Amino acid sequence: MSNAWLILAFGLYFLKLIGIAIVGARRTRDMSDYVLAGRRLGSFTAALSAGSSTTSAWTMLALPALAFSSGVVEVWVPAAAAVGIWLSWTVLAKRLRRYTIEANDVLTIPEFFEVRFGDTTGVLRTLTSVITIFFVVFYVSSGLVGGSKLLETVFGIEATAGVLLTLLAIASYTVIGGFLAVSRTDVSQALLMLLSLLVIVIALTVATERPFSGIGGTSPGFLSPFTDAAGSPITVTFALSAAGWAFGAFGAQRILQRFMALEREDLVPRSRNISTLWISTVYALAILVGLLAYPALAEAGALADVVDAERVYFVVSEIFFHPIVTGLLLTAVIAAVMSTADSQLLLASAVATDDLPFLKRVAYGLTANRRVWLGRLLLLVIGGISAVIAVLQPESIFDLVAYAWGGMGAAFGPVTILALFWRRFNFWGAAASILVGTVVATLWEFLDGGPSGMWDIQPATPGFLIALATAVVVTLLTPKPSSEVVRLFDRVNGTADGGRVRR
Repeated sequence: MSNAWLILAFGLYFLKLIGIAIVGARRTRDMSDYVLAGRRLGSFTAALSAGSSTTSAWTMLALPALAFSSGVVEVWVPAAAAVGIWLSWTVLAKRLRRYTIEANDVLTIPEFFEVRFGDTTGVLRTLTSVITIFFVVFYVSSGLVGGSKLLETVFGIEATAGVLLTLLAIASYTVIGGFLAVSRTDVSQALLMLLSLLVIVIALTVATERPFSGIGGTSPGFLSPFTDAAGSPITVTFALSAAGWAFGAFGAQRILQRFMALEREDLVPRSRNISTLWISTVYALAILVGLLAYPALAEAGALADVVDAERVYFVVSEIFFHPIVTGLLLTAVIAAVMSTADSQLLLASAVATDDLPFLKRVAYGLTANRRVWLGRLLLLVIGGISAVIAVLQPESIFDLVAYAWGGMGAAFGPVTILALFWRRFNFWGAAASILVGTVVATLWEFLDGGPSGMWDIQPATPGFLIALATAVVVTLLTPKPSSEVVRLFDRVNGTADGGRVRR
């Protein structure tokens, strides 16, 4: 009977997503519609879509797990991520939207870089697209692992089957509806995540006799944001690692897509405020779930049920709620998985179709409608690769997200900022920055130990800072950009008119 309620909740939610996708499909005529919804996103949709596409399974599973295991000190990770998202809206959104329209109405970040730097060789566009797809595969893998954990915990479904079922669910409505459907489903998913976390926090507070007194058991530093659970002060390494979650936001292309897709430039401040408020609230509630779970489960005699900290959300949902409510709460996990994985898959398929050299030649020889179908096919291929990685290397959700988020921030964050604000910035500086950011972030992810845990720092921090320095040095040592590139830069920065760009 319990499983019947869960299946009903999942089924109704999935049917809703398919309905939204079918409506979105009717408005998808060409790649502009499929990739950016024809630049028609309103502020509320753009805000919640940008916010929910950054959360993924790590918000619902990994964040509560971190708080459950380590205490309040883990608040610095989501706090830094929220600050980074606010800064990216503030610094990048208006100018990126304006620039991509003026630069031949480009649809992807790799294409934007090619036009911005006047690259006629295709090297920069190819490099950017390959690295983008590489990191997207890891990000989607984290979502598939999260979905698999849910299906295994709730229904006893074996891990490989869970990964494939999660991919099937995500790919179905994403393939059908494109960017508009993804953005609109993200709004539903964002509201469901917020409601579910709020319900759990309230329920744990009410159900526990002394909800805050038992937090962390006997751990002396559990309730301090400035010490770890054992009471040791946070280190410089910890602070630098937390900062990486802010740096990552500048290179997160699925967020940059929302900036590009906004209907009007004057919608940016409202979108930024809505997005920041939503994501800050969700992160705070996720931390509270982890903190309150310890005394609640201790009173219920169920601490032993948490054999994996990343399953604490599942355990709480099953123990303290009626099965139909449990179904809704667990549906929120699927929503978190989908809201990021769908955006990532759509991004990767758009980049593969429009920016990889061989596929680009094929795509540009097709009609608009067939080009969209090629994008849908590539979405399934990239999803399949992500599923293989999720099955072969079922790493921690947090570790997968940390690498993908940090890697994209290091590879593309410095280039995007400098491309929009530095007139002198050139092709050589951009290419060197992307390569160095990717290599440094990857080394930091896969090396262990080092002095004072140096290699444990979130890879975005060293990757972003070293890539930024590389971009500046290489640009100053190489020839200035062409006059055509400079004229485009000047035109973009002098053509804003009432929130619109003169074409």
